[in-house]
Amino acid sequence: MDNQRVDELNNFLEEIRQKADEKTAAKLELDKCKRIIQRLSSFSSDCEKCYQLFIELENHLIQLKGKAEHLAEGEIKHHRQLVDTISSHLQKQHKLVARGYYLALYMCIGISIGSALGLVVFENLALGLPLGMCMGIAIGTGLDEDAKKKGLTL
Repeated sequence: MDNQRVDELNNFLEEIRQKADEKTAAKLELDKCKRIIQRLSSFSSDCEKCYQLFIELENHLIQLKGKAEHLAEGEIKHHRQLVDTISSHLQKQHKLVARGYYLALYMCIGISIGSALGLVVFENLALGLPLGMCMGIAIGTGLDEDAKKKGLTL
């Protein structure tokens, strides 16, 4: 994908961020959009769907740029649906994971295992829960860092 188009879209995002108020900018998840644009541009040469989604996002951002000061809830909702659709494609087809994915997953697993161990081994739930949570956080953080090093983070 042409780097000029990517830079142009990033400039659109910055213009939208400046024109819109902070609350609207937070709802639009502009940082996530920026990461998605980078990923779509890297995959668009190999994946036809990524190329189509890139063009769709480009057209959508051009429209948003024009109305950035007065965005309606419907437009914000449409934007979030488009971003979620693109994220879903990237996660399913290209095996990318969201930031903190493994942390959340393994923290839940750790709490479950910790509560079971706390009741069975220690006969005290209060000891097992934090122990399991710490194990889950440690494993999840490690896997998140590994995914980040491999470039699999969205």
